[in-house]
Amino acid sequence: MKKLIALSLLLAALGSMAFADTAEVLPAMVGRVYLIPSFTHMPGGWDHKGNYSRGNTIDVFNLGLAVEFGILDWLSAAIQWAPGWTPWSDVGGGTVNTNGLADMFVGAKALILGEKAPVENDMFRFAVSLGILVPLPGPDFTKELTNAVAGKDATLASMDKHVFAFGGRLDFDWLITENFTLNLHNETRIYPIKQDFKHAGPELAGATTTFGNGKVNYKYQLSFELEPAYSMPLADGVYFSAGLPITYTLNPAPTYSDYTEPAPGAWAAGFEAGYPGLFKSGYKLAVNPGIGIFVTTTPLPLEFKINYSLPVTGSNTKAAHTLSLQFRAYFALPGADI
Repeated sequence: MKKLIALSLLLAALGSMAFADTAEVLPAMVGRVYLIPSFTHMPGGWDHKGNYSRGNTIDVFNLGLAVEFGILDWLSAAIQWAPGWTPWSDVGGGTVNTNGLADMFVGAKALILGEKAPVENDMFRFAVSLGILVPLPGPDFTKELTNAVAGKDATLASMDKHVFAFGGRLDFDWLITENFTLNLHNETRIYPIKQDFKHAGPELAGATTTFGNGKVNYKYQLSFELEPAYSMPLADGVYFSAGLPITYTLNPAPTYSDYTEPAPGAWAAGFEAGYPGLFKSGYKLAVNPGIGIFVTTTPLPLEFKINYSLPVTGSNTKAAHTLSLQFRAYFALPGADI
């Protein structure tokens, strides 16, 4: 049981399945809808010292969704939910799972520099996105621990932090040639609200029975991406694209507060000895090669993408191998200039 519970600390690796994007925005009155099924296999992971080891195998199937719409030629709005809903998962072939919902991003993106931007340029694009992370319901780990002890199916890992966050994204594109671009991406999330122990993880939920309730301060999350990308026409109305994004994600060490304890320092000293990863920062470096096909001759223009995320190294995180598909359908409303 202890080994299975400890795995939940590292499942934040799935959070990297966010929308790393280019600086492009949709034309005014044009929208697109995403469907994103993905399968993740985790054979092991890195501890808080950066040492890799194999452990209980974790498999996750997730289904993400998104809708984006161009308000102006330089301004678009988006609702993005990826990772989204996990209807099936398996931890070590037992009764433990990580099923549930991830949180949802809602925001707007403004093209500052580029074609049809307030500052026109045909070689560079720069865009700024602002948004909020809407928390969706997560597990009550106090109840899930009771299920696990009784030998019932139990969700002992959460798909997300499930607390409100806000932040921004910066995207810069260098259009080196007609077919080749270099994209830089940054996303910063700030968590101003703390999470209760009973919703933060099974380890912390279990601690409440001895030390009382407490709260977790997640502080922030940073991610960076560098992507060389290539595109070319294959036939009339059919376009091919390929990219090699390299991503780096950093989660700082959380802090804990507002708990009661029987003796000063007892909670921190005893708990950190058993679960040191809960008190340490974590990072992950991955490469995510992908290809895509964009077809404009269908009644609704369609785009198909496939990506494979290959973990390279990390600390305090799982080695998440993720195969994801993206199905995008484009639509235009009256007044669209296309």
